[in-house]
Amino acid sequence: MKKKYVFIWIFLVVLSVGCDRRSRRLALLVGDPSLEGFVSLERDSVTMYASPEDKKTGRIECRIYEDEYQVFLKMLGVLDDSSINRAYRSKGSSRFTGDFIKKIESQDKRITHTGENPSMPLEGIRVAVDPGHSAGSFDEAIREGKFMWLINSQGSSIKFYEAALNLATARTLKDMLEKDGARVMLTRNSGRQVYPVPYGSWLRGNFRQAVYEKLRDRHISAETAASLLNRAREEEKLKFFNSEIEMPYRARLINAFHPHITVLVHYDAMDDDPAYRSKYLRIKNILGNKSATATQRLKEIEDVVKSISETGRDFCSVYVPGGFLRGELDAVESRIEFLRLIISPDLENSILYAKYVLENFEKLLDVPPAHESFPNALPADFCSKGLYARNFRMTRLVRGVLCLGEPLQQNNMREAVELSSITEGKVPERVKLVARAYHEAIRKYVKNRIRKEGR
Repeated sequence: MKKKYVFIWIFLVVLSVGCDRRSRRLALLVGDPSLEGFVSLERDSVTMYASPEDKKTGRIECRIYEDEYQVFLKMLGVLDDSSINRAYRSKGSSRFTGDFIKKIESQDKRITHTGENPSMPLEGIRVAVDPGHSAGSFDEAIREGKFMWLINSQGSSIKFYEAALNLATARTLKDMLEKDGARVMLTRNSGRQVYPVPYGSWLRGNFRQAVYEKLRDRHISAETAASLLNRAREEEKLKFFNSEIEMPYRARLINAFHPHITVLVHYDAMDDDPAYRSKYLRIKNILGNKSATATQRLKEIEDVVKSISETGRDFCSVYVPGGFLRGELDAVESRIEFLRLIISPDLENSILYAKYVLENFEKLLDVPPAHESFPNALPADFCSKGLYARNFRMTRLVRGVLCLGEPLQQNNMREAVELSSITEGKVPERVKLVARAYHEAIRKYVKNRIRKEGR
């Protein structure tokens, strides 16, 4: 009987929370309890605080009333970043003025689609595609830490890198979408970074200043800044550049395009314990090969050590915004995007679109969805395995409907053999299927959500 009452109590709590979409969104956005100190939901408004201490003392940073939601969302589309920042910081608990609302309404640049055309089902739809990473060579991919180097049972190396797969997927998808009438923007169309200052030049001339600026704006901690300035290795500096310079630049390009849908293209590579055992056995066999010279054995061992661990598993997963962690609301820009995700339908729409992507990964690639939990990821839909809310850099910065896809495991040997043909200038069949999965998901989302809503 006691269990029955507990169940009824939980049901009533869930029901009461479920009546407010904002509460459901917030449950997916908060990946650490400390973040609850930055926000409060009122009956007719959402209030943001610069810190949990400010919430305790009632010092409001920005309150958006229900009848201001659309003005706030339009503001994000028409003002530049610094103007958005000023408007947010200066608002407090006051309302937007009539003059400010008129200014935003007059500058609203959102363009609706032209209507449904059976022969051009995506006519008027804008799709942004971001091929993850930047490497244009295997050596660059090693520095980026996004490469595959497997050794098959015959001892032969299989090498390729993710940035090339991502770019081939994006180009193939672009062709498919444009044939359906969509306008498509690729953030990159070559094997190089998007940010206009080359990394080497940036490192020599802008690195230290960038670290100080990111520290000032609370994008990084004092400990991280000290490490970067005093003892960071080359790969750590490159990681900082990609996370704090390159990705925000790509996100600004996407947001300026005002896409109906954004595709964040990636491929996964998850290690498992048997893989490390396999490496150990290979090294043991090399050491036992008395016919090889010491130099040959050393070279073979180095290749095994450098290689990526093989996995016997293969699965897919998709990600939408959410799961903000401790420290990830310290920067005002992050709080602005957090607020957007609470008051807009971006999260629900992204989940719907991501479900379509996941369904197509399963159907076209014959790869099951992930059935496990991942660090810093929250299940985004309890009816769909493999769909997670996670605060990746790009999922936080890009506005609107989006999905970051991980369609398969690159370090599964069966997949790796097929994918490695990318090094011969070919587009692997698996890559074509991944592009088709995104394409069919976009068509379904446009038909079921955008067309029905007349947006």
